[in-house]
Amino acid sequence: MTRILVFGKSGQLATALQGASTGTDFELEFTSSFEFNLIEHISDIYNYISNYKPIDAVINASAYTNVDKAEMCGAEDAWVLNALAPEQMAKACEARGIPFFHVSTDSVFSGKKTGAYRPNDPLDPVNFYGVTKLEGERLIQQTGCTGTIFRTSWVFSKTGHNFVNAMVTLADKHRQIKVVSDQLGLPVYALDLAQALLQAAGKIIANPAQKFDPVYHIVGGGQAINKYEFAKLIMRTASLETKVAPISSAQFAAPAPRPKNAVLDTRSFTATFKAELPDWRAGLKHMLSKTENK
Repeated sequence: MTRILVFGKSGQLATALQGASTGTDFELEFTSSFEFNLIEHISDIYNYISNYKPIDAVINASAYTNVDKAEMCGAEDAWVLNALAPEQMAKACEARGIPFFHVSTDSVFSGKKTGAYRPNDPLDPVNFYGVTKLEGERLIQQTGCTGTIFRTSWVFSKTGHNFVNAMVTLADKHRQIKVVSDQLGLPVYALDLAQALLQAAGKIIANPAQKFDPVYHIVGGGQAINKYEFAKLIMRTASLETKVAPISSAQFAAPAPRPKNAVLDTRSFTATFKAELPDWRAGLKHMLSKTENK
């Protein structure tokens, strides 16, 4: 069995990892914020990992993801969870000689590029959340650990706060909603993300002498979509009658700006790990199906 310590337990990715590891050769052990609070015990992370029972790797599935709150008043917590905590995890993994897998975001890019972002494209965050995630990437790579960063975007599942859940909630309260039409991205179903991450982690752990890139992108297969069209698709898939009207990001006036183009290029990931990513629309249908909702 491949034993992996996972930071995070109840979030979208951690919950999906629990499902994705069932019936596999992965034995995942999850640490929740109730068992070990990363913010309160930032100085203890190194010793926590160093003294943990035998493990083959660490996955960081925890993060501060409230983009608007980070912009307005959550700066300190976002900095700890997205930058300083991952640095300590990476240092501990380096000392133990085990790989560290960290999940990052499309928000490290400006969103001004035409076409999908490759892992080595210039980094230029447009909001504070993106700044903290970029600093986390930088600090991890500075430790020299055998670490791999997986950037993703627009993750959705039945668990936690995400765009799909937000649209369904709004549809329960309103006959018409307004959604920005000038933000483009490639969503990913959390279970597909978790399965892809574990497939990559398994190969990296099994081939310690092989040279892997420091950063890969994981998003859903299929076509990119803007949030307005995404919202309309959600309504159709869930058989909801709420109408969706387009507005611009400037009209919406969110506290934190978002990248206009959040599309990530996954070709290096699929080529390296021989992992074709499922079309995200299939994941959306599964999430909103009656079977999934039981």
